[in-house]
Amino acid sequence: MKPKILTSLVLISVIFYGCHLFDLKKVTPQEIELASSWTENDQAPNFLECESVAGKENQKMCFETIVSNAILDYLQQNPLQSSIYFEEEVELTLRIGSEGIFALELMNYSDVVKKAIPNLEETMQNAVSRIPQAQPAIKTNVGTFVTTRFILPVMIYAE
Repeated sequence: MKPKILTSLVLISVIFYGCHLFDLKKVTPQEIELASSWTENDQAPNFLECESVAGKENQKMCFETIVSNAILDYLQQNPLQSSIYFEEEVELTLRIGSEGIFALELMNYSDVVKKAIPNLEETMQNAVSRIPQAQPAIKTNVGTFVTTRFILPVMIYAE
C-alpha cells in the first residue's frame, strides 16, 4: 500500500510543480517582428573566402563580388541574344536559404526586355543556380541559420 501512496504523492507533486511548464505567454505581433528584425549583431551570409577580409563592409563587398562574378561568368559562357538595342536595369531578388543555397525568387524587368530577350528569366535562374553555396545568415538572438533576401541590380546592354 505504501508504494501506491508514495507513487501518488510523487505524481501529484510533479503535476503541481510542473504546471509552470504549461503557462502560455501571449506574444504580440510587434514583439515577434522586433525579435525577428535584422540587427547589427546578426551575421549576414558569407563565403569562406571572405571571412579573412577585415571589416564588415569589406566582407560585404567580397560577398557581392563573388555573387556578381558567378552571374557574369555564366552570362559570358551563355550569351543572350536580343532582337533590339536597349540599355536597362533588371532587379533580381535573390534568396539565400538556411542551408546557404541561392535561388532567384523574383525578377523585375520591363515588357521591352521581356520581348527582346524571351529566355532572360530562365537564363538568370540558371546563372543564380551556379552561385557557390554560402554560409547562411545567423540570427544571433536565437542562434539559428535563417533565410535572407536581397536585391541585385543587373544592367543589361543589348546591341
